[in-house]
Amino acid sequence: MLVIGTLSSQTLTKDWLETGFLALLPATEQQPDIAKAVKQHNEQRDRKVIWLTGAATSEAAINHAKQLKQQLQQSHLFKTLLLELPQQQVLQRYQQLFPYRYQLLDAQTQATLQNNPKDLLSRNLETLYSPMGQMTAADLEHDPLLIFSRYFHAQNPIHLTVEHGIVVLKDTSQYWALLLTDLEDSHLQLDKLESLLVLVNNAKAKMQESGGDLMVTGMPLFTAHGADSAKQEISTVGVGSSVGIIILMLLTFRSLRPLILSFLAISCGLFAALVVSVLVFGKIHIITLVFGASLIGVADDYALHFMCDSFGAKNWQPRHGLRYIFPGLLIGLLTNLLSYSGLVLSPFPGLRQVALFSAVGLLVAWLTVVLLFPLLLTRFTPEHQPVILKLANYWQQHWPVWLLKNRHWLVSLLVIFILGGLWHLTPRDDVRLLQSAPAQLIKMADKIKQLLPVSPENQFFLVSGSNLDEWHRNEQQLLKALKTVTAQNKLSIYQSLSDYWPDENTQKSNYQLLDGSLYQSGLLKQYMSDLGFSDKAIKNELNQFTDARNKTISISDWLATADESKQNLWLGCDSSQCRSIVSLIGISDLSALSSLQNLSGIAWVDQVEQLSSMFARYRIRVSLLLTAAYLLVFVGLGFKLGWKNALAITSIPVVAALVSLAMMGWCNQLFSLFNLFALILVLGIGVDDAIFFFMAEASRKKQASPDSDNEDKRASTSLAVTLSALTTLLAFGLLAISSTEIVHAFGFTVATGIFTALLLSPLVGFRKAVVG
Repeated sequence: MLVIGTLSSQTLTKDWLETGFLALLPATEQQPDIAKAVKQHNEQRDRKVIWLTGAATSEAAINHAKQLKQQLQQSHLFKTLLLELPQQQVLQRYQQLFPYRYQLLDAQTQATLQNNPKDLLSRNLETLYSPMGQMTAADLEHDPLLIFSRYFHAQNPIHLTVEHGIVVLKDTSQYWALLLTDLEDSHLQLDKLESLLVLVNNAKAKMQESGGDLMVTGMPLFTAHGADSAKQEISTVGVGSSVGIIILMLLTFRSLRPLILSFLAISCGLFAALVVSVLVFGKIHIITLVFGASLIGVADDYALHFMCDSFGAKNWQPRHGLRYIFPGLLIGLLTNLLSYSGLVLSPFPGLRQVALFSAVGLLVAWLTVVLLFPLLLTRFTPEHQPVILKLANYWQQHWPVWLLKNRHWLVSLLVIFILGGLWHLTPRDDVRLLQSAPAQLIKMADKIKQLLPVSPENQFFLVSGSNLDEWHRNEQQLLKALKTVTAQNKLSIYQSLSDYWPDENTQKSNYQLLDGSLYQSGLLKQYMSDLGFSDKAIKNELNQFTDARNKTISISDWLATADESKQNLWLGCDSSQCRSIVSLIGISDLSALSSLQNLSGIAWVDQVEQLSSMFARYRIRVSLLLTAAYLLVFVGLGFKLGWKNALAITSIPVVAALVSLAMMGWCNQLFSLFNLFALILVLGIGVDDAIFFFMAEASRKKQASPDSDNEDKRASTSLAVTLSALTTLLAFGLLAISSTEIVHAFGFTVATGIFTALLLSPLVGFRKAVVG
């Protein structure tokens, strides 16, 4: 442990916890270009929190928003808070792009110039003489054709009402002022997530006191609610299970020493597992901690068998007790390590981490029991017979007799139950089941989405090309198809880079289009004269147009002027490909969009569907690995104890796992990749229980004298197995009451599997002679 402690000072001082789902998957499965696109697509969304302050009038809503902004600033959780539109930034961007106004045309202006250039001039006149004409007239001096004004406004496809520089929305009953915030980091620590929830609740309470209303949404809020819900449930279950385990241990041993020693063994295992895993992998996933820590719970079996053996003989000595249980401890350790070895060789980083974490933790906990317990349990001799010992002894004597007496119809019933349950077992790999959110939060998010359809969907297109020109052609081809889909009301809005930035060839074409349709034809000169421009102003405009003939703006220069949402659409160029994202808003027909992936250079990315498909594939593969682990245990026991005994021992966790799966089928429970981790725990504890009952029977056979302690060994083994099952059910089985799907599924699988193993394990090595 000194070595482990020294290593911990080097490994645990850095950032070692990983939370991203993709980190669980093989690198070859992640497709780096798609992984990069997903990360960039989600980056802004995962940091953004949208706040809407409501009131009967727009002025009141704006005042509430200003007060809310001050409250949020004091929290220091946010990197940016946007209430008033950044007019200075908009003006600066306008000025930077204005020199390229003849090359930058929006799609509608292009179509008008190609079909009927006079329509453009007529629309300008209609606009100038409309109620908004006074505002538009201010642009005439520098942009007489208003082509740049059109281009600039077209970059905001959603037109919102702005009052006093603040976006104001209206529903049927009230006005809402918009406040956008970005968190400092998209991966907030748990304390920051708690602070966010507290901030939201306080803001709502304060808003209601002032007579206003508040709606909030954003991915960080869903994450915070999920973390808070899981924390509350695990805390509740953790406190309940801890109290239950402490009471159980104290009632059994009437001493704090066994409880402290069990905690010592598991703590040493967890600490060593954490240090070694971080040392080997650099980072470990939070799933590894959750499931790996549960698998180390097998180590509690070793401590319990050691201490329960003290009830099995007179004048018990720790070293004598170790001599008896050591073969069982060793076989149990080796079989568990053998089952993990198959997972270590798997191609999945998540499984390799869980396997290494569990194996190291189990080994260190085992060494703690074997090396330290004989010293720390000196003079530990219980002088009482706990009630649970008497109950366990009665159970192990009579329960197997009843099972064997009724074995014919029980086996038939068991087979029918298992086959029927497996028939009804339906895998559910939808990644959305991993997250649970309050109905009120979902309802609020839907309402905000209706008022403000700006949040991109999980689905998007990845566009690529061997060079910049090919990428642009491919994206333009996709946009033509999307225009049709949008016209069919299957999509509300799409946002792409080439909609705003034309490539150099298109920029030159735009210039030539203006030249041929308006400047060379004399239409421009006539138009400006009709509007009252002087000859000098007309000549100046013609000269500016001529001077801009060879101007083009590169994509990098254009992006330097763009806002963050548009910058995130560009993935850049490397030696082989140029790539971009086309984001989507308001999808109503996924199939119509996914069919467009057949276009050249287009990849359809549906994060939910693809992650769900990955989990489905991994569930199947991990099922095969788990089956291989059970077979490895059987083979290992076969060489050590004989094939008949190995079959008897291994049948306990196998039947327990099948019953657990069948129960999930009958009860329509979630069955996914994560249930399989619970079955590894069932394997470990089921094998241990069966081995110790086998060892107890083997010990009885070796005792020839009438006053041998064979009864005591089976009695103490029954006590250890019962305590092991009860502590495991308290520690992990209670998770079945969780409202979080994945936690509930894990707890349900553990509870049914461990309970079944408890019922079946006394059959191993059982003989009627044992009963007398």
